[in-house]
Amino acid sequence: MATITYTVTVATGTTQYGTGNRYYINGELAPVLYLQEGNTYIFDQSDNTNDTHQLAFSTNPNNSPTASYTTGVTSTGTPGTSGAKTTIVVAPVKRTGAPVLFYYCTVHAGMGNAAQTIPPTSETTEYNPQIDDIIEEAFERTGVMGTRTGYQLRSARRSLNIMFQEWGNRGVHLWKVKLAKIPLVEGQAEYNFAADSTNFPQDIDSVLEAYYRNNSTTTAPVDVSLTKIDRSAYSATPNKLTKGTPSQYYVERKLNPSVFLYATPSSSVSSTTTPTSFQFCFYYLSKIQDVGAYNNTSDVVNRFYPCMMSGLAYYLSLKYSPDMSQELERRYESELLRALDADNQGTSTFISPQTFYGDGV
Repeated sequence: MATITYTVTVATGTTQYGTGNRYYINGELAPVLYLQEGNTYIFDQSDNTNDTHQLAFSTNPNNSPTASYTTGVTSTGTPGTSGAKTTIVVAPVKRTGAPVLFYYCTVHAGMGNAAQTIPPTSETTEYNPQIDDIIEEAFERTGVMGTRTGYQLRSARRSLNIMFQEWGNRGVHLWKVKLAKIPLVEGQAEYNFAADSTNFPQDIDSVLEAYYRNNSTTTAPVDVSLTKIDRSAYSATPNKLTKGTPSQYYVERKLNPSVFLYATPSSSVSSTTTPTSFQFCFYYLSKIQDVGAYNNTSDVVNRFYPCMMSGLAYYLSLKYSPDMSQELERRYESELLRALDADNQGTSTFISPQTFYGDGV
């Protein structure tokens, strides 16, 4: 558990108790505090404004009527002098948790405020359900309860794989965008995994953006954007083996995609002795990995968990609960839309005013 230190000072302020000397916690006038069970909180009262203002805790506001709370509370030194502090270790009471507390001055009324106690959090952000948990959740949403047969499990795994393939048609998924760097080879137009299994990615689905990198001066690489052309434009190129500096590329989207460069690299932009000097670089959308074993986790980021489970429930309903398909599809599409909306790149937008000019009449 954590240890948190607050700096306490005293100055005039106005709160629900009126105007007068009040505690300032980290410079804020008598704020409501939130103390997590299990944590240690140190209230540093060494500032000289704390003189005669011993901070303490109560289970009643402003300690009225008197109900001092001392469990896990220790006071060190004299307020207003070096090293003075009040420490509380927020200990939960069995089955009920720690009580709601209030901090106050033992000498002067109205100086503090509430100190809400809250249960501890897990302190982890690692939730990543296994495939069998995903399948179980999806089946429960379809209303199919009880023990799963081996065929039902295989059916669910197959549906999940099909859904992942369908996601590939839904657009760009940022967590699947990767960067490839392929050494340029003199006179070579086609680049694919078969030609270069070391550098060319095998999981490529589509190419998003590409550029040519001159890395001959490693401390000052130069990148030049390449223009993407379609099959018709590439087909119309009269001499596809023309050598020069690449300026265009065409992606042949087949089972194992290939990328064609035009012009093909000349000797001045390719190197067999230093492959990293001249590179064809591109960002690509990789395929979502298959489900595999039931104790695997999915190749999906957490913002897509809700729609993944809703989507599998919809796919399973087509086979096991047709009467629920329409409603499950609606939920799936709604959650998928939210996930896709969250999975975008936020950029600044500049809006210029529209200007009108007279016709001179």
